[in-house]
Amino acid sequence: MDTATDSEATIVVTERAAQEFRHILGEKGLPEQTAMRLSVKGGGCSGFEYQIDLDRNEADEFDVALEWHGLRVLIDMKSEFYMSGTTIDFNDSLMERGFTFRNPQASGTCGCGSSFSI
Repeated sequence: MDTATDSEATIVVTERAAQEFRHILGEKGLPEQTAMRLSVKGGGCSGFEYQIDLDRNEADEFDVALEWHGLRVLIDMKSEFYMSGTTIDFNDSLMERGFTFRNPQASGTCGCGSSFSI
């Protein structure tokens, strides 16, 4: 496991996903210290929607801070509750390109893969 802050990480970011996120940072000219901000919002076809943002701020008292493959990852505690056990990967196939979420808590997902229900 490649975590710096939390030895019992509840969310895993694969090396492929970390590389793609760093690639995006480079394209946007952002510093490497920019974090991957993960969150869950109400909405989408199935009730909840995953969100990935760029965050240049430090973690606050409401965040869980992790590090995977040299990438800072921040997630607010409320979203972490819904994403516990999730693996974030990156798919770059002919049929599909983008970040993927494998959430063992999800009881259903929609066809787009970015919306889920619990």
